[in-house]
Amino acid sequence: MDYQIVDIVEVYPDSYTQAIELTPMYCLETTKDTTKECLNVMRDFVNSQLRNNYNHLKRCRKLNEENVQILMGFCAELPDDLLSKIVKINGGKPITIKMVHASKHPPMTRKQYAEWSLHWPLYYRKPENELRTLEKEEIKKFIHFVKISIRVGKNFGTYQGGCVLTHNDKIIACSGDNIKNHPLQHAVMLTIEQASFKLRYLWKIKREVNMGRSDYSSKTTDCITKHVQNAHTSECPPGPSNKKCKIGSTEGGSVSGGSTPNLKCEVVDEDEVVDSGAADEEDLKRLSMRNPVEDDQYLCTNYYAYLSHEPCFMCAMAMVHSRIKCVIFDGLNPDNGALFSRAKLQFVKNLNHHFKVYRTVRSKS
Repeated sequence: MDYQIVDIVEVYPDSYTQAIELTPMYCLETTKDTTKECLNVMRDFVNSQLRNNYNHLKRCRKLNEENVQILMGFCAELPDDLLSKIVKINGGKPITIKMVHASKHPPMTRKQYAEWSLHWPLYYRKPENELRTLEKEEIKKFIHFVKISIRVGKNFGTYQGGCVLTHNDKIIACSGDNIKNHPLQHAVMLTIEQASFKLRYLWKIKREVNMGRSDYSSKTTDCITKHVQNAHTSECPPGPSNKKCKIGSTEGGSVSGGSTPNLKCEVVDEDEVVDSGAADEEDLKRLSMRNPVEDDQYLCTNYYAYLSHEPCFMCAMAMVHSRIKCVIFDGLNPDNGALFSRAKLQFVKNLNHHFKVYRTVRSKS
């Protein structure tokens, strides 16, 4: 029975789904009227106990209409000088110290906040990656391009791996993997190479236009997407020796219907590319229209990557370096998955770039 993609969910850190971990602490009981004064006297002692690791814990909680519990920290006893001050504030009455259990980690979701606060009151600070629900149109768009990446992988990947890069919902580059012939030619690596080639040639033509001369003809702009076949011929079926293929899509530029568009393989004659004409402003305009690539950006900045499978560590780091904005993948990679299965590189703070990650949810049709 076939499994259909029915939803897209964001990948969050493990801390968003972890169960509560309690740690034993101690608190003292005092009256409501003396709470503020006791807190002022105990501030330095409590801070030395909790430091900055427990800022999510409130320093006191209401026990009943008259009494309040003040969190002391990990010590079961107060220093003699501090204890005498507290007793004096409390009107000479003895101080009751009890053990309590509080959450060791701050809550990352409102659900955790509600459940964990039952043990000891907490602060909830909105995390950087707050849980959000995708709009229906976003889900529809993501599923649309993921299906294209799956189709690319099945048609052109030696191991059915496919990758599609988009910018402003237009396909910039796509490729299947060539792992059977070269261990490093994963679909992500080849697709980034393809996008980089387009950007590099756009720079070249723009530079030549500004200099008023060029060795490239206007026909070069028509063939700008056919560059990677020398490196991975598995992307297209074999053809005549003087011809290459490029992947195109009649529906790739827009989202419609939800069905996977038909991919086509267009044949380009290499002999038509070689010419001695000069590039002009029209060439640059035509190139920009055919290839929606920003010529003043760094690699794949603000691109969306749609993958047929969860990327490995090499591909994930390549997307970090390329400044991908968002990654959406379908199949899990239990052995080498870098964004969900084995690790979550997108949450490593030491990296100099981070992107959002989504994965598909499949259900039996």
